[in-house]
Amino acid sequence: MAIVDVRIDDRLVHGQVCSNWIPYYSLDRIVIVDDEISQDEQRKAILKLGCAGRCKLSVFDAVKAADKFSRGIDEGIRVMILCNRPRPLVQMMGSGFKVDHVTVGNMSTKQDARQIHNNTFVSPDEARDFGELVAHGIPIWSWIVPTETRKDITSLFEAREG
Repeated sequence: MAIVDVRIDDRLVHGQVCSNWIPYYSLDRIVIVDDEISQDEQRKAILKLGCAGRCKLSVFDAVKAADKFSRGIDEGIRVMILCNRPRPLVQMMGSGFKVDHVTVGNMSTKQDARQIHNNTFVSPDEARDFGELVAHGIPIWSWIVPTETRKDITSLFEAREG
């Protein structure tokens, strides 16, 4: 099958992911891509406990994730890539693996962030990372739960002249 969604949600594995997105996509595996979490055995164990029984969870740093996806780790299964911010996706692209879209869920408020949706706040660094993804032709969508309509927010991150 393949990667069915590339999602950014700063809560990572939580109720909405488990009760809505896993069944919506009939996921076999969630792959969290995060350099820091990949080195934290306790946090990885806690995240794996939170994942639904039929859906497996893996955690990789961006370089390892790019390598594994380039070699077909997702072949024959339904996978969601999950990150808590856009930076890991930019890093994966720098390591030779480009996703075909990004879906944005919850991104909590933080210093200097601007609100782009009800519960989505983007810092200047995150906006630059989204802009880099958009510059490489990757569309960005806002979609909190499957019962909502997906909204294209790509234009919020496109470079503007002048």
